[in-house]
Amino acid sequence: MNAVTESRTLVQDAFANPKSWASSMATAEAVLRKALNDAPDDVALLTCLGAVLCDQGKHRHAAELLEKAVRLGSTDRNTHYNLGVALLASARPAQATAAFKRAKGFTASPRTWEAYFDAQAQ
Repeated sequence: MNAVTESRTLVQDAFANPKSWASSMATAEAVLRKALNDAPDDVALLTCLGAVLCDQGKHRHAAELLEKAVRLGSTDRNTHYNLGVALLASARPAQATAAFKRAKGFTASPRTWEAYFDAQAQ
């Protein structure tokens, strides 16, 4: 199983089983970080790790990784959307709005996913 598929399965398990949330998310993060060691410019890995970090509340680090993916030329809607989530949670609302607007112009990659975002909580 590749890192993206494995981490996605772990994230889905985390949301389905709250008792294992912390361990599943930590394992998903570790799987993606290991894969990034071998492919540090892989936009899908950066996007997925950004989602995992956002879901864990590690928004500043998520923003750094997602900004790297954007600099690398990501045209994945999920990269830009997740960056918006990370920036909004990092008290950078103007930049978050710009990221959300950019996201609307792209199609989501089937390999990646959106970070959890509750607009009502913001």
